[in-house]
Order: sequence, then C-alpha cells, then structure tokens
Amino acid sequence: MTYKQCDTGPRVVVLGGTGFVGEALARLLANPAFPPSRFIVHRSEPEWLNQASVHVKKADLEDSAEMLAALSGYDVMINLLRPDGTGWYPTVLRSLQSTFREAGISRCIHASSIDVYAGVRDRQIDEATLPCALSPYEQEHLIGEAILTGSFAETIVLRLGAIFGCGGRNLVTLAEEIKQAPSWKIALRRALYGERRMHLVSVETVAQALVKLAFDRKIHGSQIVLVTDDSDPNNNFAFVQDRFALAFGREFPKFGQTSPRFFLRFLLRLRGLPAHAIDRRFSANRATELGLVSGAFTSRLDNYASDLARVTRKSGA
Repeated sequence: MTYKQCDTGPRVVVLGGTGFVGEALARLLANPAFPPSRFIVHRSEPEWLNQASVHVKKADLEDSAEMLAALSGYDVMINLLRPDGTGWYPTVLRSLQSTFREAGISRCIHASSIDVYAGVRDRQIDEATLPCALSPYEQEHLIGEAILTGSFAETIVLRLGAIFGCGGRNLVTLAEEIKQAPSWKIALRRALYGERRMHLVSVETVAQALVKLAFDRKIHGSQIVLVTDDSDPNNNFAFVQDRFALAFGREFPKFGQTSPRFFLRFLLRLRGLPAHAIDRRFSANRATELGLVSGAFTSRLDNYASDLARVTRKSGA
C-alpha cells in the first residue's frame, strides 16, 4: 500500500545516518503524517537506505556548492555524522558552517554522546554538569557540539547513552561470551561486575527522540538533553547478562550477591578503567519533561538479545 506524504510541517534533512540509528530513524520519517525527508550521504549507500521511503542525495562534504544544494529547502537538520578521533570530523563541520547558515535551516538536532563526561567524577550527572572529555574522540564530540551550536538559530544537542539495537555493535561481545564462554566464567563476571551501570539506550528511544525534537515546535531554544535509559533500575551488567543468558538458553550458577562496590572499583582501576563510573547516574528529568523517556527498556533489550541469538544460530557461530 502506498501513501501520499503530508506536505505541511517542518521538512527534515539528515546528514549522515547510514548506520543502524539512521535505519531506525528512516522508518519513522517514512510516516505519511510527515513531509518527505532527505538523507545526505557522502559514502556508500547501504541496501536498506535504497529501499527506505526517504529521498537520498549523494554529496561531497567538502564541496560547498553540492552541500548547499542538498540542504536548501529544508527546515530542520538532524546530524548523525560521528567523530573518530582522527580530526576529519571537526574539520568538515567547520568548513560547512557558512553553508549551514546560507541554507536557511532554522533548527539542528545533533546526536552527541555521554562519552564527553568520561573524566567527570560526579555521581549524578545532568545537563548542567560540565563535561570532561579525555580522548581525542571525546574531545571531537565537544568540538562538534560547539560548531553546530554556533551555526544554527537553534541547536538541540542530544548526549546519547550507549545505543543498542538491531544492526549495532554494543553488546555483541557480551552475546558472543554468553554463547561460547564456560558457565563458571559467565557466573564469575556477573559476581564481579554485576552492579556496574551500563548507561544503555535503545535505538528506538533515540530515533523517537530525534523525530519528536525535529517536529515538535512547542520545544524551542538551543539546549542540551541527556538521552539514556539510565532511569531504569535494570540498566546494569547483571540484569543485561541475565536477559542475554535467557535468550541464548544458557544457565549458570550465581554466587549469591554481586561484589561490593569498593571491590568493583578496585578491579576497574587494575584494568585502567575509570572506577568512579560505576556509581554514575544520568538524570532523566529534562528528557522526561520533553516526553523522550521510554519505559520499554527491558522489552527492547529482550528483543535485541533474541535477534542476536537467532543470527548466531543461523550462522552457526
């Protein structure tokens, strides 16, 4: 069945988005209640994008004329380009600043990361907490935020948790361990790391947040919003491991309570990891006010675990 898309309301253009977040976003933007949207890609187009009900435009990020033509006529830009710590990301965004302004786009929704808080020692983090980026990758996230905030009348920066979902890589290593590791090793890791917060967020929550902020004109003004599923008490290593074990049909002994937090901090220090992060919680207050919080963490985690189990069985891995 085909639908005629709405021709009123903000027109959305997506910069980047050839990964699994873009795929989830494209499914929502194909809703006939929204005006037609466009994805600007600068590399190869994945097969799913060719089949999506969105317009795809190939453009060279370093060609200002091509980019201006691709961006013009749209009201909102969703930026899904990601840094890699090599320097290309801030360089490209700086080169596009004048093009963004000339295109006349009024609002930018920028996908950033909670990784910018890597060096923060506060246990409770909200939008007012000053970030402390450590690695080049984390620093490029902050640079990108600043560039885009200075390029549009409104820029809403979403600092996203560790995104999981179909097509993503987060939790894949855990799935492989659940499938292949001996039961004693799985049980030991649960005992040692069970209390560790995961700061996960489902790809569905992220895509829905991007769409809501793109189209909801009651939300206005440049701002930062934390988007995680951290408000769910089950967003910890032990629970995630248990759900994956269930999906893979694994049983393992559980050695009573998980390790005390002081011991987990000690273990993380031995591995060179930030020990203070085990107690870190990200506030959901602003996201709740904006209607971005989902109560579907467990069901989406179960769906993802089942998908990974099905894929590994099919591949014989």
